[in-house]
Amino acid sequence: MQIAGLVGKPNSGKSTLFSALTLIPVEIASFPFTTIKPNRGIAYLTSPCVCKEFGVKDNPKNSTCNNGIRFIPIEMIDCPGIIYDAHKGRGLGLQFLDEIRQADALIVVCDASGSTDIDGNIVSPGKFDPIEDIKMVEREYAYWIKEIIKNEWDKIIRNVEARKTNLTELLEKKLTGLGIKAEHIEKAYELCGLDNKKPSNWNDENLLEFSKALRKIAKPFIIAANKIDIPIAEENIKKLKELGYPVIPCSAEAERILRLAASNNLIRYIPGDSNFKIIDESKLNQKQLKVLKMIDEKVLAKWNSTGVQQLINETYFKILKYIPIYPVEDIEKLTDHDGNVLPDVYLLPDGSTIKDLAYKIHTDLGQGFLYGIDARTKMRLSDNYKLKWNDVVSIVSAMARG
Repeated sequence: MQIAGLVGKPNSGKSTLFSALTLIPVEIASFPFTTIKPNRGIAYLTSPCVCKEFGVKDNPKNSTCNNGIRFIPIEMIDCPGIIYDAHKGRGLGLQFLDEIRQADALIVVCDASGSTDIDGNIVSPGKFDPIEDIKMVEREYAYWIKEIIKNEWDKIIRNVEARKTNLTELLEKKLTGLGIKAEHIEKAYELCGLDNKKPSNWNDENLLEFSKALRKIAKPFIIAANKIDIPIAEENIKKLKELGYPVIPCSAEAERILRLAASNNLIRYIPGDSNFKIIDESKLNQKQLKVLKMIDEKVLAKWNSTGVQQLINETYFKILKYIPIYPVEDIEKLTDHDGNVLPDVYLLPDGSTIKDLAYKIHTDLGQGFLYGIDARTKMRLSDNYKLKWNDVVSIVSAMARG
């Protein structure tokens, strides 16, 4: 299962966003380091299901379908808050940095209203520039990678320049725990214009720039510009977009309230919707009605959604470029061996082949792969066929036949 990490300074709304996405109750308070240990839970991507196109009633197993929208599970990690000089161990910095090793993408939650300072302490709205939030996370992650690389750097230089091994291989071994691969390292050389045959020519600034490049390539950022219900956030969001990252305006608290209300059958609301409907007004007290009205006026009417579902969808579908694929056994009935219709949806990186899908489902299926079948055209697909968005395919395997 793919993993997304929520990162940012204390009091930015990370834990509220995590709770909104997973409906797991977590401690939320207006002081730094409320989150001491990482929270883990399941959130869901939303994608149009193929059931309506094929005119079938599906009964999913590894996901759910709500009126033609497939909800696909992913794992979320709410990391402890990061503050300036975290890479030196300040605050819960080293713990924070260790927890994000597993994340495929980093959702940087910032307080777009500017109502918390660099360490997460409460200040008046607009008093702090949220751009500093992003720069701080960039800085701490880059310095952390740099310190890992610098450990035994002299030994690395000697081995590379004596031609005992190559720099990419050595760095990949050192950085593999961060999810950094050889191709990321090669791209970073190119981006920084560094000679990987002569690392003795690299100075401290080169190492830092190289570390920044590695982070950009291996751990892409998307910015969750939180607290859009506070008016000054709109102007700050324009400034945040100038940093060059994807920016999604959002209100984690509004989404959390709407999802809780929907789960208690007080309103009809599907994550990502631009509105909600109260089921029975008599079941809500005046305070609840006031809060829902505020969300409707200050968030949904102005921004067209809370932004939370859009944030998680863009992280996987646009930043990481995953595509949903529906494998079936019976190509005519679109079922598995138990008769479940469109039972599963798998997320694969764009560019994956049908044989990659076979291996993802089961090693034996991949090893015995013979060919695939496209449910739409009924044509045979070779092992190097590149999967497309919402492909529905069957895999014929020698192992399955045996």
